[in-house]
Amino acid sequence: MLPNIPEMIYTWLALSRLEAIMVPVNVHYKSLALRYIIDDSTADGIIFHADYEEDVYSATSILNTCKIFIGIGECTNDETINFQEYTEKSVFGGPYNSDENDTNVIFYSGASTGPAKYAKYSNWQLFKNTDDYLSAITYKPNDIIFTQYPLTHFIGYIAVMNAAVNAGASIAICDVENEIEYSKTMTTAHPSHLIAKPQYFSYLNQKNDKNYLPDSIQLAITGGGRMKKDIHKIFSSIYKIPVFKIYGMVEAGPLLTVNTNRDKPTSIGTTLCNISIVLKNGSEMVKEDTIGEICVISTILTEDLQDLLQENIHDGWYHTGDLGRCDMDGYLYFVDRKAYVIHVRGFEVYPEQIETVIAKHPKIKEVVVAGVYQDEYSETIQAYIIAEDGKHPDDKELIEFIKKELPPYQIPKKFVYVTHFPRSATGKVVRQALK
Repeated sequence: MLPNIPEMIYTWLALSRLEAIMVPVNVHYKSLALRYIIDDSTADGIIFHADYEEDVYSATSILNTCKIFIGIGECTNDETINFQEYTEKSVFGGPYNSDENDTNVIFYSGASTGPAKYAKYSNWQLFKNTDDYLSAITYKPNDIIFTQYPLTHFIGYIAVMNAAVNAGASIAICDVENEIEYSKTMTTAHPSHLIAKPQYFSYLNQKNDKNYLPDSIQLAITGGGRMKKDIHKIFSSIYKIPVFKIYGMVEAGPLLTVNTNRDKPTSIGTTLCNISIVLKNGSEMVKEDTIGEICVISTILTEDLQDLLQENIHDGWYHTGDLGRCDMDGYLYFVDRKAYVIHVRGFEVYPEQIETVIAKHPKIKEVVVAGVYQDEYSETIQAYIIAEDGKHPDDKELIEFIKKELPPYQIPKKFVYVTHFPRSATGKVVRQALK
């Protein structure tokens, strides 16, 4: 349970060396979510930063399995072992003879679309997924990878830590919310790659300063959520840096696709090696440029995972719950979550289409669209909006604005103005909490 600090990387390497099993945990998890993961994974110990000591001991207070507490920073609990004591007493551990089938890591999903799911990955699975990623995005030994992603997230874990070490590249990390630390890191590191969440690109767009990112950055990579077309377009116009998208999920890859085609900036790319993806409507495959559910077959999926996901596996294909479309060149595009589709009088409405239009209004900062039950045949559309500077348009003005681009059945029946959205620890909006 560590933020992006060097000790996170030391710990990852050391625990791999010791053939221990790691469970990366987002530092924003509070005691209940943390307790669930510690209990479910039967973790023996936890390594954490002092800032999260209270949450750690609150989470483990009623658990008997977790007995080792190693803290970094100014910890106050008498049971906490000082991390620094160990780094000053390095000991050679003997030959490293790990088995490729030994479990290296257990990833847990962010639980933004339901209960947290977990997936165990062996040394071989992680190596293969990392190697396949590097066959698409090449890191060279003199590259420096700067990331805003938590290294505990599967994208930070594989596309940053694993990939950089495999390629002999370097990693630049800092607290991106600390402007002084950020500026110092960018000035001294001169990173060549930026890997960040889609939300971070919105933040960079608000800066609207081409000098905020150094000239050394050759390309940017994002994944783990939707990056809307307008955000991508604005970022490219300000910073002149190509953005490539990656797509994956904890339970099936974890990395599944990578896009490196600058002519298709909104695509999530093509599949990595050892992975096949088709789009289905039920049991039938759909044609090109038709929306269907993203279904995956991966040689990386273990028997353990297949048992866990059995209700979502049909004819050998894992039905992800994500909707996408594929163009004539075989490039995949993410559309929405299947669970988010709104059914309006026989029409299927995709929230992102409406959100994109509403977000263009100058008085609107952020918007989330969801369906509300009306009867067994239909839902009504409701828009939850965070206004820019607290000043929102009246409903009539907003409806007239939307009418210019959308048909009547896609216009929300109600606009609800809020000050914030409920979010998971990974930063995704928890839509269930809005309804």
